[in-house]
Amino acid sequence: MIALELVDGTADLPEAGRHGVLQCCAAISHKAQFHFKKAGTPGARAEIIAPPSVETALDSAMMVQQAAKQAGVDINVRRVPADGYWSTYWMKYPMTYGSILPRPTLDLLYTQFFRSNANWNESGWKNEQFDQLLVQARRERDEAKRKQMYGDMQTIVYEKNSLVIPAFINFIDAQSSKLHGLKGSPSGRVMGYRFAEFAWLQQA
Repeated sequence: MIALELVDGTADLPEAGRHGVLQCCAAISHKAQFHFKKAGTPGARAEIIAPPSVETALDSAMMVQQAAKQAGVDINVRRVPADGYWSTYWMKYPMTYGSILPRPTLDLLYTQFFRSNANWNESGWKNEQFDQLLVQARRERDEAKRKQMYGDMQTIVYEKNSLVIPAFINFIDAQSSKLHGLKGSPSGRVMGYRFAEFAWLQQA
């Protein structure tokens, strides 16, 4: 199964262990063509299920479709209703869209979406090394070592996971000069949707 994921936000988390910035793969359509031929499936056909309820899913599905053509793969983009998408289509077809909202910690993000037995492991990906690092990092008290572990996990996901991330969506919080207390948060836009607990209006 291949899951297409739109990841909301790119805020740095305190324990983030990025090995610099992992670059998106360069144009590798010729490599894809090679592997399809090796598998005996040149001119393969596939279908992406794209709902309007997942932000920019339809646009990015068209981009994936065009990129796949360069590898000789014919992808049909099937638009489905937003109503009932998560219960009817999501994770029930070979290629569906998800949308990962920010999480306050990398442990929570990796546990919910990438651990082998996670309910929301959309592509069904399993990696024993990743699972072991996840548990080790959770109990590691040395910040530098924990950061390195999360960096290693990120690299494993980047190199071996079957999740496709066609877009990272950045959000910008704009505010009036009368609004005070609003700050950026790794938990998501407008302070993880909890801005009403912390922000207030003050007349000039």
